[in-house]
Amino acid sequence: MPPELHPSKHFAWSRLVRLTHWLVALCVLVNFFNDTGYWHRMIGYGCLMLVLIRLVDGLWISKNPASKFYLPQFSAIKTHLKELRSGIVSSHIGHNPLGQIAVYCIWLLIFLLALTGWISRTDAYWGEDWPVEVHTMLSTALKVMVVLHVLAVLLMSKLQQKNLVKAITIGK
Repeated sequence: MPPELHPSKHFAWSRLVRLTHWLVALCVLVNFFNDTGYWHRMIGYGCLMLVLIRLVDGLWISKNPASKFYLPQFSAIKTHLKELRSGIVSSHIGHNPLGQIAVYCIWLLIFLLALTGWISRTDAYWGEDWPVEVHTMLSTALKVMVVLHVLAVLLMSKLQQKNLVKAITIGK
């Protein structure tokens, strides 16, 4: 592995990654408690725009290895699960394999929430219950993923003896 990509180097999350992370977290949190109306929709669409900005950055723009996206290989997931069971985990540039999958799941849920929220307001589905019911189920799934995310960050911080919250807050 080239030295510039070695996990022992301390790559900081870029400003854009940190900004979009915390703004998405704020949007999701606010919308959990503000469950209907104009501001709920605007915050939801804004959240989707932040996810799309981050997606473009991670796929095509960012030069920061921690900010780039990858598709975790099955062997990497298996290795990571073994490490978790042993209590000794390797450092990763950016997200570990399960963390990367979780990011994709969270973003997919945000996209589907925006889509079902929008569908429920269109003339074609006005008064239909299923878009709102699906939206509610997706919201519950997102809440579960957020809780798992927070618990995983705490666990990985402990196992790696690194302050991962500090890393996504100040970038070091």
